[in-house]
Amino acid sequence: MPNSNELTQASGITADLVLELGTYYSAKDMRKVQTGLTTAARELREITQHGSLLGRLGERLSSEQRELLINAARLLDSVKYNVEHAKERKARTEKALAKKRSLWESESSHLVKTHFNLPIETVAEQLRVVELYLLARVVVGRSIYMRDHSSLRKMMQDDSPRSSRLTLSQHRQNELQSLLEDIRSGFQNYLSWDLERKPGDHLKELLRTIDERREEILGHPESKQTVSVWAEALKGAAFIASVMPPKKPSQF
Repeated sequence: MPNSNELTQASGITADLVLELGTYYSAKDMRKVQTGLTTAARELREITQHGSLLGRLGERLSSEQRELLINAARLLDSVKYNVEHAKERKARTEKALAKKRSLWESESSHLVKTHFNLPIETVAEQLRVVELYLLARVVVGRSIYMRDHSSLRKMMQDDSPRSSRLTLSQHRQNELQSLLEDIRSGFQNYLSWDLERKPGDHLKELLRTIDERREEILGHPESKQTVSVWAEALKGAAFIASVMPPKKPSQF
């Protein structure tokens, strides 16, 4: 029969085991387990102590039963000790990962702003954004929601809202800015998601993939039709803007 010390020591539950079983749990989850064990052990001890109703009930137990409860509390303490150590190690790992992720996201944001700071003043510049969007939706489309061809065409087939004070050209530029933001967001996610590789390495891979697949993606009939719809709409908006007299400043 095992002795008292063997019974009260959870030798099979180590901090390493807790970490293994808690792979998909956070340090916060482990802290909840630790708190639960502390509470359970305290309540077991209370029934063996004087001064409370629970303790007075415990006085009616046999000495063997009281000893059993004391040993159970010690066993829970042993489990709690290793849960606590696992929680501390998990918290340090989470803190290090959070710091690394923040660094990766900051670097990715800088790289995207540097390499994809695209102007959208001329029609040619605007169409380059459209083409980049079509490339991005294939290369990194799983990183962020990006519009399909039907939705992209509809953006240029709709007139600016009547309630808007924007000209058609300004409305088109707003739509382009929306595409550009989606591109940047998608690229930033792509560069920062894998903490095992530096964002700069991901950027090289991204640029290489875009270059390799450019002809294939932009040569697809769907892509050609989408670019054609945007080209027609953007040229029309640019022409209207060129012949419209400049707006006079508001008089107050």
